[in-house]
Amino acid sequence: MHSGAAEQLWPSANYQHYLQRLREAIGQRVFLTEINMTDINAGVQWSDKAYKLLGVVDYPEPDPYRQLYPHLLIIDDGRGINLGHIARISLHQAFLPAPNDIVYENTSFLSDHLYAPRQLSRHLLKETSKALLADMFGPEAGRLLAEASTSETPLLTQASTTRNKLVKKSN
Repeated sequence: MHSGAAEQLWPSANYQHYLQRLREAIGQRVFLTEINMTDINAGVQWSDKAYKLLGVVDYPEPDPYRQLYPHLLIIDDGRGINLGHIARISLHQAFLPAPNDIVYENTSFLSDHLYAPRQLSRHLLKETSKALLADMFGPEAGRLLAEASTSETPLLTQASTTRNKLVKKSN
């Protein structure tokens, strides 16, 4: 099998290896690095809190498009967390664990999202800002922002006009 095909496997080619390591870690304290994914942003949350791993169970409806892997973890705070929502699990320490202390890594997420090259541009900033504003202010403001991007009127003047329109509608 050529390496391009191996990278496209879902879950990754290392998934069974990590699953075995997780099963061996049942009953131990582990450190979770959880994925925080939104429509426009992806990040991780590192915590220095250790959780006791109570079990690894099958998840009945895996879905690669929603990052739902075939297994989930049961931890001692009462949560069940799908492995698709975990970036890394380590033993002994949360930050900079030794390679042999890493019992699970979501390699596709880490390489495709967290460690992927970034490119900052005016276009990307504009599109991200429009998406955030439309999400915060609703579809009417989103429509007005879309119109504003094609208009010659300065954005500050458009914002004032839009605010006045919305105030008149609410009265």
